[in-house]
Amino acid sequence: MGELSGKTAAITAKKWYQLYIGILAALLVMIGAVVVILDPFFHYHAPLQGFYYRLSEQRYQNDGITKHFEYDSVITGTSMVENFRTSQFDGLFEAHSIKVPYPGATYREINDNLEKAFATHDRIRFVVRALDYSHLIEDKDLLRSDMGEYPDYLYDRNILNDVKYLYNGTVVGGYVAPMLLGRLSGSVLPGVESFDAYGMSTDTAYSPENALEGKTWFWRNDRDGQSISLTEADRMMLIQNVEQNVTALAKRHPETVFYYFFPPYSAVWFGSLIEEGSFEKQLEAERIASEMMLECGNIRVFSFSADREITCDLNNYKDAGHYGPWVNEYILECLRSGKYEVTSENLEAHLEEQRDLYYGMDFNSLLP
Repeated sequence: MGELSGKTAAITAKKWYQLYIGILAALLVMIGAVVVILDPFFHYHAPLQGFYYRLSEQRYQNDGITKHFEYDSVITGTSMVENFRTSQFDGLFEAHSIKVPYPGATYREINDNLEKAFATHDRIRFVVRALDYSHLIEDKDLLRSDMGEYPDYLYDRNILNDVKYLYNGTVVGGYVAPMLLGRLSGSVLPGVESFDAYGMSTDTAYSPENALEGKTWFWRNDRDGQSISLTEADRMMLIQNVEQNVTALAKRHPETVFYYFFPPYSAVWFGSLIEEGSFEKQLEAERIASEMMLECGNIRVFSFSADREITCDLNNYKDAGHYGPWVNEYILECLRSGKYEVTSENLEAHLEEQRDLYYGMDFNSLLP
């Protein structure tokens, strides 16, 4: 009798174990299916009607946006483009744009995304892209490895590693659950968060104190002082970087107009270059990159570094490089009007204007 009871108990335990495994498997399948269906990072498809999609995870959502959204223009670059409003651009250019910022990105990362845009869309009319000075002289294949784990599983075609997306706690708890609750409660209007707000800086601390970042004095290194020049290795690295990640795409797509601009870092940043003697090196890099881009008839080059009303007013900045949304608004207006456009005819005059401005500046007058 005892032996029979033991067998019965063993059978019951086995059934409970199988039931538990079955329920767990069903639950996992259900969670994965819901993530695939709602797809908050647009990995599989475009947004569904009836749900609200929040845009906040740039490196996680940009690839899906690029592949699956409908658009005819792209605004991209580093954090220098986060404060652009697509609504303003669309009004100025009669376009339908997306904004896909990659904060801190190298030229390679941004170009890879643009390549995908052209591979998945038949006609792109305009591309607006910031070309950060700080990433000009870098290896053409450099990708940042110092910004946390990169979500390769959202960019490749390997479905096996999609488990990192399907069973991601942030995806399920931070995106899918609110989408379902919002739909069931009717408390949230369906749609996709505006690209105007995507990545937009909410900082209000734009001030000279923050732009100076604790700087208390500028040491002078004038036009005749010790100057660092581009090495031959620097020059080759720059040329290869621009050739692969800036001009090659434009040459393959003459039907598209590329608006490339050097963003207006603050006078503090230029003052630091002069202190360390690398200002002329930076100007030479800008000249070479500009000449390469101007060889392409469909690339329009803009540079705002000599606009003293922007760069010398530190109330525009929250650090030495990042400017406020009103500056982004002004940049778009200039792209449309042609103000501060660099051409083959005025390139040298533009570089000399920067020399006159920053060599002639008393940077210590910027101190509070």
